[in-house]
Amino acid sequence: MDVEYQAFLHAFPPAQRVSADAGKLAAFTEHVLGVALPDDLAAFLRQVGGGYFGRNDLYFFGDGATPAPRDCLQEWNRQDFWTEIFPCPAEGGPVFFAETCFGDQLGYRHDGDSVLYLLFAIDTFESFVLAHSAQELFAQVLTERFALVDARRLQAVESQLGPLRHGMHYAPLVSPLLGGSGAVDNFCQETPNVHFRTALAALHAARRASGG
Repeated sequence: MDVEYQAFLHAFPPAQRVSADAGKLAAFTEHVLGVALPDDLAAFLRQVGGGYFGRNDLYFFGDGATPAPRDCLQEWNRQDFWTEIFPCPAEGGPVFFAETCFGDQLGYRHDGDSVLYLLFAIDTFESFVLAHSAQELFAQVLTERFALVDARRLQAVESQLGPLRHGMHYAPLVSPLLGGSGAVDNFCQETPNVHFRTALAALHAARRASGG
């Protein structure tokens, strides 16, 4: 195991592994999505693999070769709701390879000759650049449990709702786009499909309310 992944694995020890064959995933991203799988991300997948990490804090999508609690990378990136949110990857949109327990998505997108690693927050529809390489992402960004989430919120939600069940997200009952708060009593455990479609419905409702 390369030393560059040790900080990540210390913060997020493997909890449940699933198959994530880098060659298979690279063939999918290239031939179906029209973009390459970055070499440094492929190296991480070869050495570390997919599945749950930490206390189910992060989930890296697998390749569909073995039973898994979540969609494989191929299925997740072909969901129909993505076209309502982003351009397709071949036109500069992201490819998502992992997610947080709150359903926020870790992905990469090609920007000319470079690759940007980003976080997409589904409940607010905001995106943030996290790193310019997978090495930077795993060696400098994802080095402590609360790197991508609010510590107090996660601890409160875990205390109220229990550990995240496999295949689920912590999701708001009322979207922040419609006035929902970040308080623990506004969260539930929800399936990713319902979470994302409810969030999209909230976005459309908020736009209608604002005349957009």
